[in-house]
Amino acid sequence: MPQAAIYRRFGDSSVLEIVDQPWPEPGPGMVRVRVDYTSVNPVDIKYRSGVLREAAELEQPAITGMDLSGVIDAVGEYVDGLNVGDRVAGMAPGGSAAEYVSTYAAALTKVPVSLELKLASTIGVGGSTAVRALGLANVGDGDLIFVDGATGGVGTFLTQLALANGAKVVATASARNQEYLASLGATAIDYAGDWEAEALAAAGGETYAAAFDLSTGGKFEALQRLTGDASKVVTLVDPAVAQGGGILVLGTEPGFEGALDQVVEAVDSGKVSVPIAAEFELADIAKAQDMVAEGHVRGKVLVRISK
Repeated sequence: MPQAAIYRRFGDSSVLEIVDQPWPEPGPGMVRVRVDYTSVNPVDIKYRSGVLREAAELEQPAITGMDLSGVIDAVGEYVDGLNVGDRVAGMAPGGSAAEYVSTYAAALTKVPVSLELKLASTIGVGGSTAVRALGLANVGDGDLIFVDGATGGVGTFLTQLALANGAKVVATASARNQEYLASLGATAIDYAGDWEAEALAAAGGETYAAAFDLSTGGKFEALQRLTGDASKVVTLVDPAVAQGGGILVLGTEPGFEGALDQVVEAVDSGKVSVPIAAEFELADIAKAQDMVAEGHVRGKVLVRISK
């Protein structure tokens, strides 16, 4: 039987278990994937810990993770465009840290042979969220934007996608990530300092077209001062932004059905590079999640599933 990393109750990483699971069967509109890699996202930890229990009650053992890459080995009814043997990447909302998972075909995209499945496993949550955030803010060529948390899982994609599309980026990161952020083409600011004053100085009198809160929340007023308009503040983490007239990215907004395709193309073409912070085996997935939970990770933490 295939193995999976599950949790039967909410808690810290010690609740994770590696167990044998029944073979998943793809239902209508779904495919089964033999998983090569999953990458860890902060939201995985929020689900496992119970922070998001209002959105996802734990009624039965749950497989952790969402991002994946691998090869389709079974196809359900009413699936068009995907076939057995296709290399794919994307998301498995029912959990991805398993040797075999069933997920909706619409949550996947094909991976060209020129792109490693290891890298492709990083695009699901981080890449698609970055595309949504930039799109909802209508960021375009020549726009100046501010990004708080630019070297994390979403920030790595958002910063590079914005730059590739002609935007100018001023962004925060830790002291050790300043050089890396500058190498991407962004103006780097240490978030430990007076980042608001530095952001205003870096703008040179230009108004920010959008400001993105990708890290801790609690910065709505300062970000609003940068943009001069609450509706131009975008967050992944702070509901107060939406309550104040800004944008809270939920991941369910319509109009972004091609987001995964866009990110795969960007990574495959070299427009976006994805640094790999660490790679773990499935048996050590608790360590992988702990590393992400500690914060300040540059890029993505991977878990290798296939043997």
